[in-house]
Amino acid sequence: MNSHKALTRGRKAEVNLSLAGTPICGPFDVMIAPRFVGLCGTDIQIYRGAIHGAANVLGHEGVGVVTEVGSEVNDWFLGDAVAFNPVNPVVQNDALGRSFDGLFQERILVGNAGSNDWLINRIPINLLTPVGALIAPVSAAIYSSELAAVQHNRGKAVVVGDGPMALLNSVILRLSGFESVLLIHGDSGRGNWAVQNGYFDQGDVISRRGDVVGNVIERMSGELADVAIICTPGEAVEQAARDALAYLKPGGLVNFISDAIPPVISLGTGDLKVHELQLRNHCGLPVAGHAEGFESENLKTVRVTGQHGISSAHVQASVTQLIENPQPFDKLITDVVNFDDAHSFISSAVEWSLGRGVGDRPMKTVIEINPT
Repeated sequence: MNSHKALTRGRKAEVNLSLAGTPICGPFDVMIAPRFVGLCGTDIQIYRGAIHGAANVLGHEGVGVVTEVGSEVNDWFLGDAVAFNPVNPVVQNDALGRSFDGLFQERILVGNAGSNDWLINRIPINLLTPVGALIAPVSAAIYSSELAAVQHNRGKAVVVGDGPMALLNSVILRLSGFESVLLIHGDSGRGNWAVQNGYFDQGDVISRRGDVVGNVIERMSGELADVAIICTPGEAVEQAARDALAYLKPGGLVNFISDAIPPVISLGTGDLKVHELQLRNHCGLPVAGHAEGFESENLKTVRVTGQHGISSAHVQASVTQLIENPQPFDKLITDVVNFDDAHSFISSAVEWSLGRGVGDRPMKTVIEINPT
């Protein structure tokens, strides 16, 4: 039997390179060779067991090349460049690299390609590069900005978190016309990286260790924020939400991009089931976006929302951004790692997520598979 390499997750947050049987392309199927796959915070949380995932092979942000086409498939051709849309728009919990095996492998089979056309999107060949691995996360940031705009005006925004998803949201918010964007950063040093690389002025970056609420309001000249977008590690979501309730204006919006750990957070006046909230905005529907009221301890009512998945329209909008305005996205990718060296990088990423990292933490790591 033929074999191919797959990067599989082991027990107790260990990662192993192993050999698996090569999938076979049937008459209705398409075979794809992943080329560049982004390492996402969700992957790390699944690796270390903080988030449940049934997939043995992770990876959901990536681009690849069609290498085989079934005899009954008419819409795909050898050499087509594709980006992956990770979440099934019909079955909410059907997700690449989470409920079924993902992209950290030499070949991935798209069975019944006509029925599963949501999973792959044709892209220009010039995005078959490391930056192409940002198509899915940029799509999610575009979705987030849409929800913010439809639920509130494009005023003052606060992004909580300092990883790639937070910076992508900050870039897209500015490009979509928000008046101002502040960043609340954690302890990894990435806040300094964001300043040094021109994503933020120093005064617009606020530490989560200080008086977050007071510092946000002071930076906004005594005003309250319109929108808070939470992109933190799951364990920090509850505190980030508590802070947001205090610095948001009445009727302001909190958007939960991060999964919460635990999935139900307590905010004084009630519990919030973050995952259930995210599922109500699923792959671009409803178009108007779902949000609901939540009353804070000082009797101020804000709106809370979340999101899950992206639509093909978001993917195409992301492709346009990456082609027409590449500069803020290109430099976000700090490391491109050979597939055979991915083990040590993922292991170190797990250590960083546990607060035990050594040296400078990478911003966005992309793993190269099937080099040409």
